[in-house]
Amino acid sequence: MSAKPDGRPAGRWPHIQVKANRKFCKGCNICVLVCPTRVFEEGKEIGERGYITPVIAHPERCPNQKRKTKKNAVCEMCILSCPDQALDWDETAGAEG
Repeated sequence: MSAKPDGRPAGRWPHIQVKANRKFCKGCNICVLVCPTRVFEEGKEIGERGYITPVIAHPERCPNQKRKTKKNAVCEMCILSCPDQALDWDETAGAEG
């Protein structure tokens, strides 16, 4: 596999992925309810704040998964709906192309 000019292997590119901050999440599951592609599932384990928090079970379903920056995001229903601002984009993730 050849490398790109910036040193990354060919076939890999930066992309955004939704991430959850468990310190802010209170387990309301609004993200589970509003996500049109069912990226989230209700959790089964108690988090560090004592709440059962949802999990990002299917990040590959997110329509923003292969976008390069959050500037190009097309959905954001989960992020906009979270009352605790526990969700954000992780722009450091990488994916196979």
